[in-house]
Amino acid sequence: MQELKGKSKLFKTGNSFGLRLTKSDKKYLGANIGDEFEKTLSPDGQTITFRKKQTVSSETMEMIKELFDENKELMERLKGE
Repeated sequence: MQELKGKSKLFKTGNSFGLRLTKSDKKYLGANIGDEFEKTLSPDGQTITFRKKQTVSSETMEMIKELFDENKELMERLKGE
């Protein structure tokens, strides 16, 4: 099992700030440049949780579009409720 603890130092990049991920963090997350993450801060400001946003394939998006198009009347009725 991989160690899930470690340190990360805050740094400035341009007008933003960042926290570095190690190469093993990146590999463990299956993260790639451009991936999006959702950030949650605890109310006391002591904990930050990042969750990798799930991606939907173009094939799946096309299938969803077709389903909505085929059932347009039903979708409009449901939208009104």
